[in-house]
Amino acid sequence: MYKSLCLFLIVITFNFSYAQNNDAKVIDKALVKAKQENKHVFINYLSASSELSEKMKKQMKNDDFKPLFNSNYIVVNIVIPKEETSEYFNCSNPIKSMGENNCDQMKFPFWCILDNSGNYIGTSLKDDKNIGYPTTKEGVDEFIEIIRKTSKLTEAKLNVIANSFHNTNNKELLSAKD
Repeated sequence: MYKSLCLFLIVITFNFSYAQNNDAKVIDKALVKAKQENKHVFINYLSASSELSEKMKKQMKNDDFKPLFNSNYIVVNIVIPKEETSEYFNCSNPIKSMGENNCDQMKFPFWCILDNSGNYIGTSLKDDKNIGYPTTKEGVDEFIEIIRKTSKLTEAKLNVIANSFHNTNNKELLSAKD
């Protein structure tokens, strides 16, 4: 199922509307750069209407997170316009063929990791769930496990990334109590 989903995401990513054709060009450029720098490509699909997408975008810019992440990945953010999405996947965005039943159960963001030849080697979609922006310890652990498998980051650096998520999530929890 994982390989089918990955193949599906490749086909969908490169074959939709003009915007997605532009996205395919951005991904192609990222793949060229990744090959030159011996890195992978981390594609972040974000919804303009999703709070979690905004959090993921902010997390990727975090001073602790960004340099570590960028040492192993070329990061591409693809923002699905507000008119085409809600906070959930719908059937006009890159994973529409998951079907009507699944679209309303998974929230943005979702992401995938390509090797520098364009092969899928990781995705936020796992067992019909989406890790997306991990808000729980279990979600952060799953995110870190995928990053561990697709990067050359040391355990210490993976812990910095994990702590960055935990600190952000805890700050939001504490500020919500005030």
